[in-house]
Amino acid sequence: MHKLTQSLILALALAGSSIAHAATDLSAASVDLTADLLSSSSAAFGQTIHLSNAADVGAVNNFFIDNYTFTLSGANDLSSLVTSLIAAPNSGLIITGFNLLSNNAVVLAGQQNLVDFDAADQAWSFDSTQPLNAGSYTLQVRGYAADTTAGSYSGNIGIAAAVPEPETIAMLLAGLGLIGVVSRRRKVAVAA
Repeated sequence: MHKLTQSLILALALAGSSIAHAATDLSAASVDLTADLLSSSSAAFGQTIHLSNAADVGAVNNFFIDNYTFTLSGANDLSSLVTSLIAAPNSGLIITGFNLLSNNAVVLAGQQNLVDFDAADQAWSFDSTQPLNAGSYTLQVRGYAADTTAGSYSGNIGIAAAVPEPETIAMLLAGLGLIGVVSRRRKVAVAA
């Protein structure tokens, strides 16, 4: 019985210590970008974070997972970019992930863009290689504040109506040519 009591006390102490060290959630409320995408084919998004408690600094002490939702009514190509400038090492907001989700599954995984930007720019991007189908999507930005001054991130998402594949255009032209041939034969048959 004595060992059971000690085990319970130890379990409660560990549970209490893990609760005391829980990471601070800095996530913003979800934002719907559908209206902006429908009116101008692009939308801006972002967040500014300030930390008041130095104990909240760092990847194990805080995090954010910000969601930006939108709905597409037809097939669209999509591009997006998010950046968070880091003025000095171990400062600002550190972006750890940038993805496009549908039904909680990753559709497009963002990658840090080190070709067009410096590492300090924290630039993450993705482009659709195939048109996205109509439906609901979530643009998700993940990261943490590296110091008490924290910082901000900003981004943009753009959509464009999908351009038909060359094979589709060729089939369309062949179909129009066939209609022209049939129409011409009918004219000849009616005239005779």
